[in-house]
Amino acid sequence: MRRRPLLTALAVVFGLTFAGHQVVADVRTSAAASAEPAAAAAEELRPLTSDCSGGYVVLTFDDGPRQHTGALLDRLRDLGLPAVFFWSGHNVEGRGELVRRAVAEGHVVGNHAQSHADLTTGELPSGEQVSPWGDEQIREELRRASELLVAEGAPQPELYRPPYGAVNQQVDDVARELGLRLVMSFGRDATDNLVDSHDTEGVSAEEIAANVVGPLRDGSIVTMHDGLGQATLNSIAALQPIVDAMNERGLCATTEVRPDADGRVLEPGFVGAQVPSAAPKASAKG
Repeated sequence: MRRRPLLTALAVVFGLTFAGHQVVADVRTSAAASAEPAAAAAEELRPLTSDCSGGYVVLTFDDGPRQHTGALLDRLRDLGLPAVFFWSGHNVEGRGELVRRAVAEGHVVGNHAQSHADLTTGELPSGEQVSPWGDEQIREELRRASELLVAEGAPQPELYRPPYGAVNQQVDDVARELGLRLVMSFGRDATDNLVDSHDTEGVSAEEIAANVVGPLRDGSIVTMHDGLGQATLNSIAALQPIVDAMNERGLCATTEVRPDADGRVLEPGFVGAQVPSAAPKASAKG
């Protein structure tokens, strides 16, 4: 009978000790949990809040949709940026939810050909040559891509960007027959105001931002990519400093592409209209 008080006392001691450890553990857990919002707040995005007094720019993304397109759409949403996507039909297959989401969130989807072929030569990303190559094959490349986009919920595309920037009068004539207007990623010179981010060239997010921010002004059409791996992640990271510059310069984003977006590459005497930017085959597979 004398042992009961002792056992009771020991139980109380052990109980309090266990409770003390539990309280400490809970406090640590709570502290860790409370630290997470603080870290998130430190990385809080700074959305576009410009008054548009400096004009408007168009952000474009080629080659998707792919594995990082969802993350890109998240970032565009959080920053308050509408964009124009030029998507290849072979990447659209099986990714209809991304097409529908992009349209629902106010983005415009354009045509980037079905197989990402060089529309001037018929060369596929694999290096295989389609033969014969002519109006019929060009038409099929553009028609199939548009049909897939429409089937997945996009409006009939009105804009196209040729893979690799490879275009000639034959390609554009066929595209126009299909109701597509050319939007180039480069032009004759800086006065064309087509800004290449060079994100396909293995540059960092900081370099991508610098490539865009430097020449960015009213009317700029910026080319980036969402059909690649690390390059797309770097482009996503570059969006914040780009938005910061837009806020400083009073620039807003729009999906209204100006009518002279062809970069004058089809005008007589232009050399380089069929020369793609660096590392084109990397984006071809994206």
